[in-house]
Amino acid sequence: MARKKRNQAVKDQRDREQARKRGQRRAARKNRQYLAWRHLTRDQKEVAQRIVKGDYRMIQHGGWGFLDKFLIFIKTIGFLECLDVAGEGYARRMITIAKLLLTYQIKILMGINSMNQVPRLLFGDIGLLMMLGYTAEQIENGHCKRGQGKKNRPLHKDTLADALDRFSPRELEGILNGGVKLLSKRGFIKDRTYLMDATDLPTTEKCGGAGRKTVDKEVWSRKEKRLVTLSITTFGFKLMLLRSLDSRIIVAAKVTQIHESEKNWTLPLIQQAIENIGSGRIKLLLIDRGYLDGLTLWILKHTYHIDWIIPARTDMAVTKDARGLRDGKDPKIIFRQQSKNLKVVGILGLTSYDQYGDEEHQKKNPHAKDFKGNPIHVVMVTHWNGRDYDPGHEKVFLTSLGVSNPLGIIDKYDWRSLIENTTNRELKQGWLINKIPKKTERAVTAHAVLTLCMYNLTNAYRTELGQKLTEEGIRRFRLNTISQTRSKIVAFTDEHYGIFDIQELMILLGKPPKSFTRDVDPAGFRKEHGLL
Repeated sequence: MARKKRNQAVKDQRDREQARKRGQRRAARKNRQYLAWRHLTRDQKEVAQRIVKGDYRMIQHGGWGFLDKFLIFIKTIGFLECLDVAGEGYARRMITIAKLLLTYQIKILMGINSMNQVPRLLFGDIGLLMMLGYTAEQIENGHCKRGQGKKNRPLHKDTLADALDRFSPRELEGILNGGVKLLSKRGFIKDRTYLMDATDLPTTEKCGGAGRKTVDKEVWSRKEKRLVTLSITTFGFKLMLLRSLDSRIIVAAKVTQIHESEKNWTLPLIQQAIENIGSGRIKLLLIDRGYLDGLTLWILKHTYHIDWIIPARTDMAVTKDARGLRDGKDPKIIFRQQSKNLKVVGILGLTSYDQYGDEEHQKKNPHAKDFKGNPIHVVMVTHWNGRDYDPGHEKVFLTSLGVSNPLGIIDKYDWRSLIENTTNRELKQGWLINKIPKKTERAVTAHAVLTLCMYNLTNAYRTELGQKLTEEGIRRFRLNTISQTRSKIVAFTDEHYGIFDIQELMILLGKPPKSFTRDVDPAGFRKEHGLL
């Protein structure tokens, strides 16, 4: 009996302890604080004095991995808190989620295109790892026993890749949207004009969750010596983007299957953007033809009060009507302008786009005698860059803006090409967004969204520091950073780190060179660091 009482008492005590811990976890989730992250702080004077005393933990050369200013920047704006997600696919955690995600984002920023390169290029930079929050113990012995060996410290490369498969699209989109909200709050996004486009992320047929798109394409057949039509099938996903014009920030994005229509995602992207940057901020939307939909255009103008410009399709009745007015003379509805390389015609209020209207309008029969279309404005290009468009082949654009200055409409729409040239192309060539580390839908989404986060943060970082790098891609940014950190070392104590020129290090070690080849003032350095 006494033994049963003792056993019961032990069990009750264990149950109370477990209940207490569960309560603590619930309280932590309820009042979520960003406490999981351990970052060293930069203290040049303290670290210098500790080096002189020989009381420091580690010294590491500074390479491109030395990103202290950028890491300080994203920490200052609060982006690390956006990374503190639950990780729905994790039953147990050997490493904080935020640290895992930021490690992968630094992998993206460094342009590492293969997970096999991670141990050498990322995990080989001890200074960077410590700035990311890894302790000396973790760097030396790793987080767990998986893949024991020096090349698998502080964690196995597959652990980093597998992490992408553990997060739901909702969690990943929350990270991107949280980052956009921070940038907007800090004043990085002041644009009124926005660009919308989509780009394919091709994979293989074996990629889980991949969509399938088949298109007919004319190609030249050497065998038949003529153009032949082939059906080409592509597997993969599609990335929908809504980007600000001048700041180049992606304010909303969505990863879908490659065969999905863009027009189904116009309003969800706009709604998410409004939530991220605030209502009334988007005044003009420049849209790709794939997003063309009459109900959507009506809602943009009459519900969200957003003007738009979008190309019309060749087979539309409104396109044919506009082309029929190429030689029209009515000065009340037709406006002609030309510049050195461009001739355009603005046409007011065509009513032959049957689908342009609200939901009630959509239900009406366009062939009924009493049917009346809503007016929509048109700009038609008849000459461009030394080429006259033959009748029936003019380029036609629809817009909610006035068209008394049609050249101005075309000039505005030319800005939309920026999302193709300085975003889609840069994301693929410079940021390697199509280099997916794992063939699953979640991994594709995670890689794409985390890449967009770093793209946004890098653009904001450039603006904050006043660097005139808006026309440069990430590859130039890497080159600049390498030149700025060459011949530098980073020294660590348990709480702080410092950055020193190699010659400054020799001063601290009491073996200064006889002459200094760079901008190092020995006396000034000693005074600044309290060494006199």
